Amino acid sequence: MVQMLRWAGVLVLSMMLSVAVAEEGEAEKKDYSYIKLSPAFVLNIKRGTGPRFLQVKAEALVGSKEDGEAVKNHMAAIRHTMIMTLSNQDGKTIRSTETREQLRGQAEEAVKQVLTEMNGKPTIEGLFFTNFVVQ
Repeated sequence: MVQMLRWAGVLVLSMMLSVAVAEEGEAEKKDYSYIKLSPAFVLNIKRGTGPRFLQVKAEALVGSKEDGEAVKNHMAAIRHTMIMTLSNQDGKTIRSTETREQLRGQAEEAVKQVLTEMNGKPTIEGLFFTNFVVQ
C-alpha cells in the first residue's frame, strides 16, 4: 500500500511537471508579424563623387500584436531615427553588401533604443531592408 502511494505521488508529480513545462512553452510562443515602415525612405546622402540619393523600404519584425501597435503608435519617432541614420552615409561605400548589412544593424539598434525610451522595452525583434536603391 505504501509503495502504491509512492508511485501515485510520483505520477502526480510528473503530471504537474509536464503541465508546467507545457505552460512555459506556451508563454514563450510569439505571434510574429512584420510592420511596414512606409512610405519608403527617400533621402539625400553625403555628397562626393558617388551617388547622392538613397531609397530604402524597410519592415520591422514584432513578436506580438501589442508590440505591432506600439510600433505603429511611434512611427514618427521611428521614421525620424531611420532618416537620421540613413542620411549620414557615404555614397561611395554604401554600395557594398557589407556596408548595407552594417547600416541595417545600426538602424535596428537606433530604432530599438528609441522604442526602449518610449515603451520601456526594445519592442521590435528585428529590422529588415526589403528594397535598397542607390543613385
